[in-house]
Amino acid sequence: MEKVSGGNLDTMTRRLSAVKVVVDLLNHELDLAKADKAVSFERDRLEAGVTTLEMFIGDLESLLKGGGATDGRRVVEAARTSTRVN
Repeated sequence: MEKVSGGNLDTMTRRLSAVKVVVDLLNHELDLAKADKAVSFERDRLEAGVTTLEMFIGDLESLLKGGGATDGRRVVEAARTSTRVN
């Protein structure tokens, strides 16, 4: 098996941080709706989260196949709306 180089590992570590943000967002939304069976989620945020996860999976598959991290970078921005509860 091919050893993962430092550059590829750094790239995947940066990508993993985006996945952690998605997980934190999902956990936050679940915490807000503790008493409810249904969880409401804005479509643009959900699409941004799915795209982030797809990018990470694609990069990881590429790395495992020996191709290194993908060169084509995509940027996903979710609408910035406040969901804070006092």
